[in-house]
Amino acid sequence: MPRVAALLLTPLLLLGGCRGSQEPSGSGASPTGSPRELAGASCEDQEGGNSQIFPDFVSVDLKSEDGVDRVAFRFRQTDPEATDPPLYFVRYVDQLVTDGEGAPVEVEGRAFVSVSFMAVGVDLSSETPIEVYTGPDDFTPAFPTVRQMKKTGDFEGVVSWGIGLALRACVVVEATDRELVLEFPSP
Repeated sequence: MPRVAALLLTPLLLLGGCRGSQEPSGSGASPTGSPRELAGASCEDQEGGNSQIFPDFVSVDLKSEDGVDRVAFRFRQTDPEATDPPLYFVRYVDQLVTDGEGAPVEVEGRAFVSVSFMAVGVDLSSETPIEVYTGPDDFTPAFPTVRQMKKTGDFEGVVSWGIGLALRACVVVEATDRELVLEFPSP
């Protein structure tokens, strides 16, 4: 019987030894050099939402507090039945470029995030185009992590922005029918 117990326990002990030590999330520096990681953050490309939803894109809100730099793209739903967020893509890129022509876009930072979402920034349904998003196309908040943002495109129902970061920091992405929020850790 002791031999059977030893045979059953050996794989468990080996697996436990292979795990190594793990630092709890949120303590110490992350591998990206940021002061901490945010719960749910990812450095991988992220996408989600519903490709059938086309809300109006109405504003950008920026905030830095409590160790988090927050970028929020706000929407106004045009379909009262819509409950999903619009289709969106969040990607780390080596160089930001304009939609369509691919011209380089210069922003302050050492790491860059491209954000695209399906929404109406300019209403082309009448003879005269109507600007739906009337805010700035360039922000320089100089937050600890988010350094600068520029609109890189607004064409055929896809709005794109480039974000320059002080360093590569993993991002938390939260999307609802009313907003697309990106949160980056900041010192």
